[in-house]
Amino acid sequence: MTQPEVLLEIALTATAEVAPFVAEAFHEGVGATMKSSQHDLVTAVDREVETRLVRRLGELGPAAAFLGEEHGAHGSGDITWVIDPIDGTSNFVHSDPGFAISVAACIDGAPVAAVVHAPVLGEVYRAVPDAAWLGERRLSGAGRGPASACALATDHPGGEAVSTEGTDALADLGALISAYATVRRPVCASLELAGVAAGRHDVVLGVDTHPWDVAAGALLVTASGGRYDAVSYSDGPDVAPVFRPCYVAAAPGADARPAEDVLAAIITRRNAAR
Repeated sequence: MTQPEVLLEIALTATAEVAPFVAEAFHEGVGATMKSSQHDLVTAVDREVETRLVRRLGELGPAAAFLGEEHGAHGSGDITWVIDPIDGTSNFVHSDPGFAISVAACIDGAPVAAVVHAPVLGEVYRAVPDAAWLGERRLSGAGRGPASACALATDHPGGEAVSTEGTDALADLGALISAYATVRRPVCASLELAGVAAGRHDVVLGVDTHPWDVAAGALLVTASGGRYDAVSYSDGPDVAPVFRPCYVAAAPGADARPAEDVLAAIITRRNAAR
């Protein structure tokens, strides 16, 4: 079995090679088309970057399966590369540098090597199971204690949740705003989770995410000493945490209970509606 450190070097090489192409496209400006809604965008750059990453990861590493946001699942092997070519496409399209290339190598559903490369911010996060770094700085998360002192990052409620759940979804947001010192909406799951490892966020609440959104970021959290607790809906399959749709991540010592309470309410509400 290929060692995590080898897989990490492969991921670092592949993401570094596509990063200049992504940054140039960002500075030139890109158009987008809608997938499910105006909140869910895709560009030709997303598709091209995923194609390049799959090709390069396949050239550099052993036989592997691939799971990407744009081209789905294909290939076979003991390792699965989980790829979000541009996480935070809405930011990418709207001239916000808060987006990243996210790549994780997973074995039996668990990430063992991860890279989150934010090409315009100039930040490269990387992790193996027992260590995480931002550039050359070793990361060790440290939460700010009580919720009233903590920074929460979440993209909930999104437009779809507001349209289908109305005041319940808005009440979720109100509860979080009341509990935490600040609530941030980065709209880029990989950087939200990387922010826990780097000490920028104390807690992250994720709802209805996909594996490519979180696989790399989840490893950054746990490798830096934090926790990543994911759940499925009642009728969902029993799968590895990064394949579950909802989660709360927290730095050591950070009070995640208000976020956990909101997530429990969301799960209960949606299970009842199914």
